Amino acid sequence: LNVHNDTRTRREMKSTEDFLASEMNKLSVQERSKALDELHCVGEELKETPEMIETSLAEFDQILRETNAPIYNLAASQNRSYVEDPAFRLRFLRANLHDVDK
Repeated sequence: LNVHNDTRTRREMKSTEDFLASEMNKLSVQERSKALDELHCVGEELKETPEMIETSLAEFDQILRETNAPIYNLAASQNRSYVEDPAFRLRFLRANLHDVDK
């Protein structure tokens, strides 16, 4: 049974790798380079401005108020001051290059 699952897992991994390689080969060199940079968290550095930070934090706050996010609500119930701290929220925004919808 274990050998069967192991063989099946290898086949599935190979199939996934082949699909990924096929899709990556369809991209231009620039698109492929950008995708790999994003995957490895390298590439263009975002130039933050105070206005960008303020706007992103305000949009992030609005989304949190408008949605019912169970994980966020749980975290807020445990330590509201921590999860509402702008420095804490800014970590999420920076991780997503200030794309609030991510």
